[in-house]
Parts: sequence; structure tokens; C-alpha cells
Amino acid sequence: MSLTTSLLIDQSATAWAEGFEESQLAERAAARTTFKKAVEYARKGQITKSRDLKHSLGNYPLAPYVEYQLLSSRLGQTSPAEIDAFRERYPDLPATPLLYQRWLKAQGQRRQWATLHSRRYDTTNADLQCYFVRAQYGVGEKSAALDATTKLWLRPKSQPKACDPIFSIWRGTKRFGQDIIWQRFNGAMQAGERVLARYLQRYMTGTRQSAAKAYYELARQPQRVSWRGAFSADTIENRDAISYGIRRYARRDARKAAVAWDTFRRSHAFSAVERQLLDEHIAVELARDGQFPEHDQRKVLASEFALGGMVNAAIAHQRWEEVLYWINRVSGLEAGKSRNQYWLARAQQQLGQPHSFAELATRRDYYGFMAAAQVNADIELNAAPAQSFSHADEMRLLAIPGIVRAVELFAVGDSLNARREWYRITEIQDASTLHQMAYLAQRMGKLFLAIQTANRADARDDLTLRFPTAYAVAFQEASLRHGVEPYLLQAVTRQESAFQVRVKSSAGALGLMQIMPATAKLAIRRGGLTAVMGSGSGKAVEQDLFIPERNIEIGSYHLSWLLRRYSGLRPLAIAAYNAGESRVDRWLTKARSIPMDVWIETIPFGETRNYVQNVLAFEVVYRELEQRSAPVLRGSEWVTPSG
Repeated sequence: MSLTTSLLIDQSATAWAEGFEESQLAERAAARTTFKKAVEYARKGQITKSRDLKHSLGNYPLAPYVEYQLLSSRLGQTSPAEIDAFRERYPDLPATPLLYQRWLKAQGQRRQWATLHSRRYDTTNADLQCYFVRAQYGVGEKSAALDATTKLWLRPKSQPKACDPIFSIWRGTKRFGQDIIWQRFNGAMQAGERVLARYLQRYMTGTRQSAAKAYYELARQPQRVSWRGAFSADTIENRDAISYGIRRYARRDARKAAVAWDTFRRSHAFSAVERQLLDEHIAVELARDGQFPEHDQRKVLASEFALGGMVNAAIAHQRWEEVLYWINRVSGLEAGKSRNQYWLARAQQQLGQPHSFAELATRRDYYGFMAAAQVNADIELNAAPAQSFSHADEMRLLAIPGIVRAVELFAVGDSLNARREWYRITEIQDASTLHQMAYLAQRMGKLFLAIQTANRADARDDLTLRFPTAYAVAFQEASLRHGVEPYLLQAVTRQESAFQVRVKSSAGALGLMQIMPATAKLAIRRGGLTAVMGSGSGKAVEQDLFIPERNIEIGSYHLSWLLRRYSGLRPLAIAAYNAGESRVDRWLTKARSIPMDVWIETIPFGETRNYVQNVLAFEVVYRELEQRSAPVLRGSEWVTPSG
């Protein structure tokens, strides 16, 4: 482990305590050890041992979490009096409402309907909603409970198993009929919940069943909407199907979808709102194909969806007159956003008109940096000086119970509850306190929290907090070995994990640079890199990726490989790092030799588009902080490859 890494870990556990007497530090260290043992006993069901240790903790800030764990480990046996006592004693503990929710669910599982009914409250938790309705039915309020069940059942996605018993009863009443089945089926189709939509067809009969089958097929074969035989009757069911099918068909073949819609528009009694919606979808998809509306048809397109779609299509086709027209139609806050201002200036530039790149170039964001590059202007970071954060400031923060609990939870390794405590405090503190909290997070080595808290404090100009330089030595060494600028490596890490070492994404990407284990194995093999933890097996590679220096080594090699693959064009390599080479190759085949800013703006995946823009902008910031200025795009990067 490097000195940098060990310092960060040590800070997480001890930096908050600067200024305490040595005896106090020893006492706190002993309390942490006792706390961890008490929690371990509670999890094992050794209640007496856990309680004895809890009593010995006295006023230690985490003592409530021992009691929390004791109750959590035996929810089924916890009495209403015990849970109420905990809620009354610790109302500000973020874990308290979570514990209460789990206890209520346990009451539902045990069919304690009277207890549940007396404790009903508004909640977004689907399991609890179902248990509350079942409790209402269980205490005799059957009609009201079944009415509430209707609302639960109509939701256009599968509901939890806790709902199944009341749904079974509800389906045996007159409330369950073909109209309401269709309503949920249509909602499921619109929401993309095709498994639920297929399931619902089993309850349909007669013409509804055949209409649903025809509708369902449009998800896979939207061109069927133009087969007029299936949807010729002007029924509610067919209008629902046509609306769905036309929108999907337009994405595949806008011109044919427009012909089909023109026929249905005259033959079926769509409402004015439905007509406008489909008119706009057709117009936007035609524009994406390069067919923009005539001048006399433009004004009817006024929704945010339509205007945004037209702007995007005009940029993609480099139709600068159209870009100018549609951006000038955007109003309010949207009009002033950097994106719209950049493309407005870009259109003006292409049309030989006076442009506003110079004004936009003062902004510290991707579009501001692109504007600066367009006119060869210097980058303006507009950075505020680092705020002083004294020992007195730190001690003042540590007098706030939620903050000291968060710090202690990080120290004992309970990051989940530590973040809950921290986020709860950020909701109720003023901007000045939040700004200081960001510095405390930085001192603890919780750099992602420092970034988030600085943003919450609206301290966006405090680049000391928002752009950490941790692991600088590892980035420099990897840069030297693999020929990737350290600023680009820092920018990728800032975007990927915000410098979280042990983070794991929902897709399975690991560590600082968020590397998939399969990608790591490939990089190790390609680069002849030695697996530190073992022979390169799956588990060994995963452990490697949680070591900061190894993660940086592997991620840097992979990024260098992508840069070589794409002839040093950073936007393409960055996009491939996020979305994979095969997707980038596919996107390039459809967009050869076009301006790079246009290519980036029209990346089909919104996540990848934002990713590329952020990484490019972050690299500019990291360069400027080191006084190594360079434009956001350089040399041949301004145009995509020709083939």
C-alpha cells in the first residue's frame, strides 16, 4: 500500500479528532472496538452480551446503533412499545424510519392487521402500501380497501408479492373487468413493461384479447400499424395501439409512419391532444431523417419535446439555418443554457453572421471550453480561492450530532449508515456550514462526499474541493508507462467514481476508474501486466481493482490501448471507455468526416454523450490547475475519421 493510500485511510479514522488529548483518543479507539463487538454480538443473536457492551459505551455517539442492530436482528419479536421507544429516543437518526418500515413489514408478514392499521401513513414504499391496504381489509373496512387496491393494481408495472393476497380478493369483485384490464395493459405497453403486458392478456376475452394481441405485436413489429385491417375500426383500443405503433414505427421509418398516420388522423376520432402529440413525433422523426417542416408548418410545433427534437436533428444534419431558427424558438431558462448558446453561435459562425463565442468562452463547462477553442481564447476557470478551514471550524462541525456520528461510522467501516447520516445533515444545514462540511469530508479522505457537499453548498467555484488530486503519484507513473496524459486519467476517475476506491457499479465495474473484471483481464493480457493478488483468476482480478494503484495501472493501460486504436482521438477513446468499441465503431460508420463537436452532440446514448463531454471538460480543468493549458479539442480531433 502506498503512502498516499495509507494517509487517506488514516485520515478517515482520525483527522476529525485533531486537538483531543492523547488519553481521549485512546478512549475513543477503545469505544470503537467495543462498539464493533457489540454489533457483532447483536447480529449473532447474542443479545445479553451485546447489551452489556452497549451499556459500557456510555455517551459514545454510536451507542444508538447497537440498539438499532439489536432491534433489527429480532424484528419479529420486537414489541410496539420497544419500537416506539426507539423512535422517540432517536428521532433524528436516519436509520430510525428505515427500522420502522422494516418493523411494519414484519407486522404485515405476521398479519398483525390492527397494529398496522393504526399506524398507516403516506409512503412510497410499495410493500408497505400493500400491507396497509391488506390491514384495512383485515379490520373490516373492505370496500375502502378494495377501492384502494384498484389504484395499486392499475400501476403500469409489476407490484410486490405482498400485494398478491389482496389482488386475488379484488379480482373476484366487480371492480375487476375488461375496461380496467385494458387500462393497465395500455399503461404497461406505454411504460415498456412488456412482460406485464403479456401477462395481462390472460385476463382478456373476446375482441379485447385480439386487440391486445395486435397491440402487443407492435412492440416487435411496429410496421404492422400500417396494416389497416387490424386497426381499421375506430375504437378506444385501436386508437391506443395506433398511438403507440405510430411512435415506434416513426423511429424506424418516419416517412412510412407519416403516411400511415395521415390516414388514421382522418379516419379515427383522436383527441386534439393526441393529434398534436403524434404530429410532433412524426415531425421530429422526419427531421431526424433530414426532412424538416415547411415554413408554414413550423409554428404548430411548440412543445419542449418538439423544439428540442428539431434542434437535435438540425445539428445532426448540420442544417445551420434550421439550427438558428429552432434555437431562437427556445425560450426561458432553456435559451440561456450553455448548450443552446454554443449551437446558436456555431450556426451564426457557419452562416457568416456575428457570433457570441467570446462571451460564452467565459463559462467553465464543456460548451464554454468549446467556445474558447473556436476563437482561440484563453480558458477562464473563474476559480474561487480555497476557503480557510481551521481547527475551530472542525470542532464546531463535530459538535453537531449527525456529523460526529457520520465520522465515527466511517471510522468503524459502516459507510452505508455514515452516508445516510451525512446526507441527512446536508438537507438541513445552511450553505456556509455545508461548505465547511465539504472540507471536513476532504480531510477524512471521502473525496466523493467533498464533491457532492460542495455542489450542495453551491460552492461550484471552489475547485480545491470539486477536483481532487489524490493518487497524483500513481497517475504520473501510469502516464509515464502508458503514454496517457495524467490529466485525462484524473478526469476519467473524477467522472467514473469521484475517487471512490471500493465502489462497485450496478453493472459490476469496480474501483477508481470503474473497470469491468473482463476488461481488466483483457488489459492484463494485452499489456503483459502482472496480477498482484494472484494468477489472474476472476476473484484475484476483482481484488486487484480495489487497490488504487493497480486500478489506475489497469485502467490507464486500457485507455492507452483505446487511444491507439482510435489514432489518438480522445473523444472516440473516451466514448469507447464508457460504451465499448463496437458501439463507437457502429456510430462512426454513420458519421464519417463530420465535425467532432457534431459527432459528440449526436452520440445516441445520452449517458455516453454526457460522459464524453464531462471528461473532456474535466481534463481542461485539471490541466488549468497545473498551468498546463490546452484546448478542449486539439488538431485532428476536430473531425471524425473518414474511414
